[in-house]
Amino acid sequence: MLYDVSHRGYYAPRTLKAGVVMPIGDREPGRAACAGTEPGSQTSIWDLPERGARGPKPRHGRTAVAAAAVRIADAEGLSALTMRRVAGELGMATMSLYNYVPAKDHLTQLMIDHLAGEYAYPPELPADLRSGAADLARQARDIARRHPWLPELLHRPVPPGPNGLRYLDYFLGLLDRSPLDTGAKLEVIAMISGFATMYGGMQAALASQRAGSGASAEEQAAAQTQAFARAAASGRYPNLTAALTTAGPARGEDDIFESCIQRLTDAVGPAAHQDR
Repeated sequence: MLYDVSHRGYYAPRTLKAGVVMPIGDREPGRAACAGTEPGSQTSIWDLPERGARGPKPRHGRTAVAAAAVRIADAEGLSALTMRRVAGELGMATMSLYNYVPAKDHLTQLMIDHLAGEYAYPPELPADLRSGAADLARQARDIARRHPWLPELLHRPVPPGPNGLRYLDYFLGLLDRSPLDTGAKLEVIAMISGFATMYGGMQAALASQRAGSGASAEEQAAAQTQAFARAAASGRYPNLTAALTTAGPARGEDDIFESCIQRLTDAVGPAAHQDR
């Protein structure tokens, strides 16, 4: 997850990659619009009671709704994710699902927070910030690998849920001894988690291409290298040509990721790495 502080006073997930609006409307004809469905709405599902004070106990909870939506997106992609489809996965009528998820934005919030629950935290904060931040970055990358639709879903801010707040609180704990102010700390969190999520999504996309084409990772990399070589040979890009002339040996995707994370974590300053 990637967090920043908005002027409205809450921590809002963002990504460095623009996304496509998630097609989960499918509101039943004639049903009145619920709060939070208007463009730009930031109504939080976490501010709404999970169940009413009256009536029978619901058959499902928010966790089950989120898990069902994630299963559908994992198996069929976001294009298959509709309120009707989620309701069918849970064995209920579409209208009944709105008792759990009053608006389409709320389903997005539940899904994002459900994935934030996949982070694992050590019982004690590590003494070295860089190792702790790198661990979170690897987890963010792996979450996006498992759920390659996540970068697309994070195309605009949504209110955070309990799992997202747990992530933010832990990361801020890692930065506790950093000389950076609060705004700068949040920028570091945004850069690291945003890059890691984007990178994991890119790796998942490349893996999907390999599965469909039969090409290897080496062949994919070679195709990109050849494209750069052709551009350099054109004579129109002198700086690119100079950079390619002094380029080192080819590296794998994971090696590049580790190098990038090291550079990003170095941005917090040496005081953040003191033993606790």
